[in-house]
Amino acid sequence: MNILHIWDQAGVASVIAKWQCRIGHNAHVIKNIKHDKMKITSYYNGILVKNKYVFVFKSILLARKYDIIHLHDAWFMVNFIKMLFPEKKMVMHYHGSLVRMTPFQKRAKWERLVDAIILATPDLLEYKYAKTPTYVPNPIDTELFSPREIPKNGLGFTSLKWDQTEQSVRNFLVGLPYAINLEIRPQKKYIEYSLLPAFLSGYEYYVDYPTYNGTVIKANSCLGLQCMALGLKVISYNGVISSTLDPVHSPNIAVSAIEKIYADLVL
Repeated sequence: MNILHIWDQAGVASVIAKWQCRIGHNAHVIKNIKHDKMKITSYYNGILVKNKYVFVFKSILLARKYDIIHLHDAWFMVNFIKMLFPEKKMVMHYHGSLVRMTPFQKRAKWERLVDAIILATPDLLEYKYAKTPTYVPNPIDTELFSPREIPKNGLGFTSLKWDQTEQSVRNFLVGLPYAINLEIRPQKKYIEYSLLPAFLSGYEYYVDYPTYNGTVIKANSCLGLQCMALGLKVISYNGVISSTLDPVHSPNIAVSAIEKIYADLVL
């Protein structure tokens, strides 16, 4: 099967495509290079284009050659592809922010045009959709983020999300039974993807406390999951700590679930 992933939120599309190719599919990812700040898509040899206009044009040209068009929050491509290639099967894969920011009435316009909806985190099941969605847990590249020797140095790390403040994270830790010397990194201070495992494994803890507009997101971030895969002690939004990645985040499990969704579309 030929599969085109459009956009690459947190590298999820690249991880899925990597494992889809392993089971015999022809899967590729395309993204605007301007938004590949951490060089995730480039790490997986994805297709990178130089600006938004070339991106849209190139995506349309490529779409005609693929059986499945798998959109990752790329709502702006739905009308283009459906108008030019009405027979193409399209999947909308939501990763969080687009659903939280966009009223259902607006999302429903493109949701009605796609053939399936996938949700990347369980909290997104609380929202309304034009079609019944399927939750597929975010896959983590367990080859890159493989278990490492993690120091017991009391050092903690977190990366701010959206409008999140340093104080909100520190307030979250108050009363929790963890003695942490916390380093807080601004949202737009990027670490190159290939260097991320080595960087993160210098810490004992990762504080995974994502919020949006002051509301706690009740799901682990991809970065939090990557830290679990490495063996860090990850403190989640509910105060629970874990240093083991749940097997549901293994790439082969995610790809298997997506295979079933695709199969229903091409029957």
